[in-house]
Amino acid sequence: MRDRIRAIAAMVVLVLACTRRAPAQAVAPDPVDFTPFSDGRNWIVKQPLVYRIGISHDSVVVPRGFVTDLASIPPALQSIIQQNGPYLLPAVVHDYLYWEQTCTRDQSDQILMLGMLENEVSAFDRVAIYGAVRAAGSYAWDANRKERSQHMLRVIPEDHIQIHAKTIWAAYRAQLMADSVPAGPETVIPAGFCARGSMSTEDALTTP
Repeated sequence: MRDRIRAIAAMVVLVLACTRRAPAQAVAPDPVDFTPFSDGRNWIVKQPLVYRIGISHDSVVVPRGFVTDLASIPPALQSIIQQNGPYLLPAVVHDYLYWEQTCTRDQSDQILMLGMLENEVSAFDRVAIYGAVRAAGSYAWDANRKERSQHMLRVIPEDHIQIHAKTIWAAYRAQLMADSVPAGPETVIPAGFCARGSMSTEDALTTP
């Protein structure tokens, strides 16, 4: 119990240390369109989603056709934090980083924090969301690693992006794979982008 309290306290200190505003030159991700599956949980990214960290030239592009569950909010927090708040775009980037696993998990989680700061997510929500991914993100990380080893599809190819109103992602994914439909192209995540997740918040956002 004492170790858990210390961990929570350290997390709060970390997030509160990030309460300053992002640099004026920083560019938060531009809004993009999503198409929902009928389960209401999974969504298709309809436009490339670009996130450049701070004033740097280090960026990542979440490809059109990537399937995301937006912000994965734990059940205990769903009454106070919605799935589609100002943290939505950083959460989609984080989702893609967890799928690709080019960056380490620690780097991916820190980049989520940077994205939330640049999108001016409240300190309360940053604490809750960052705490959730640190506490339970290993399950999603391991599940993604397993799915990738099984060559599961996560980026829908261009000629299959248009879906019917009652389409459920799990069933659609299974059908695409049964039909041997190749996955859509995945974008490369540069090493420099991942490295930003190993810097301090100040350095990551303000170092060119």
